[in-house]
Amino acid sequence: MGVLVTENYYYFYGMKIKPFIYLLSIIAGALLMGMGDQLMRQEYAMSLGIVLIMFGIYKTSVSWGNGDTKSKEKE
Repeated sequence: MGVLVTENYYYFYGMKIKPFIYLLSIIAGALLMGMGDQLMRQEYAMSLGIVLIMFGIYKTSVSWGNGDTKSKEKE
């Protein structure tokens, strides 16, 4: 099918999917904050946008941090 699971990353035809999903959550949060008042009340759009952005940033930083600790443990 083209989807392989190794360690903490999902590979789809050789491409890491998790970082791409985190990037999409950051972009979706920014778009929701910028243009969310057309979809819903501005307060809810801002809140959901901030949550999506913070989730994406947190998961991205955690995934980058895991790679550093694995390389330090091997040394």
